[in-house]
Amino acid sequence: MLIRKEWLKMPTYLDLLAQLGVGGAHPGGFLLTKEIIDLEMIPETAAVLDAGCGTGQTMQFLKSMIQDVKGLDPDPVMIQKAAKRLNDSSCLIKGSLEELPFESRTFDYVFCESVLSFTDAETSIKEAHRVLKDEGILLAIEIVKSESAEKLMAEEIEAFYGFQSLLNENEWINLFKSAGFTSITVKSQEDFLIEENEPTTEFDMSENIPETYFEMLAKHESLREIFHRAVQFRIFRCVK
Repeated sequence: MLIRKEWLKMPTYLDLLAQLGVGGAHPGGFLLTKEIIDLEMIPETAAVLDAGCGTGQTMQFLKSMIQDVKGLDPDPVMIQKAAKRLNDSSCLIKGSLEELPFESRTFDYVFCESVLSFTDAETSIKEAHRVLKDEGILLAIEIVKSESAEKLMAEEIEAFYGFQSLLNENEWINLFKSAGFTSITVKSQEDFLIEENEPTTEFDMSENIPETYFEMLAKHESLREIFHRAVQFRIFRCVK
C-alpha cells in the first residue's frame, strides 16, 4: 500500500483542516467575514492579500467584487483546494506569513483570519505592515486568551491546536503598535449583525484520509467546552 510521506509525521490541527478541506474554520465563520468586508466597502481598484487563505472561501467572495486579489498559504493541500474552488491557481502562492514573498507597499488590504496565532505573530505582523501601502489596512480575526483562562487549560488548548502565539487582547494590541500600525480598532462578534443559524461548514475532503485525522477531530469536539472557556476572539482593524 502506498503511504504518502506527509502522513508519516504526526499530524497537526492545521493538517486536519487541510485534509478535511474546511471552509470558514475561523471564529465567527464566513458570515462574519462577509459582514466585515461589506462594512469596509473596499474599492474595486484595491489590491488585497488574503494571508492564510486556506481553501479560498474568503478569496472567492473578494474576487466577486475586486479584481486584484492574491492568496497565500503555507499548506500545499490548502493551495490545491483553493485553486479548485477558484478554478484559478495564478492568484495563489505557497508561502509563509513570516516571510511574505511580496515587495513592500504592494497591498491596500491584508486579511488574516485566525492565522496569526499559528505563526510567530510578531514577525508576521511586521511583514503585513511592510507589504501594506501607506494608510493600508490589516484586518485580523484572532483568538485571544480569556482573562479567566486557567494556566493548564490554556496550555492544553495551545498544545492541541499548535498555537505559537496565544495572546490576550492587550498583547495583540501591543504587537500591532510595535509593528508600526498607527490606529487600532478592536471589535467582538457582538458588534456585527450576523444571522444566528449559520450555514453548515463547507468541506472538500481528501481521499483516503487516515483514521488518525478522525481521532483528532473527535479530540477537537471534546475540547470545545474548554476552548470556549479559555479563549475568545476579536476583530482587529489596524491602519498603517
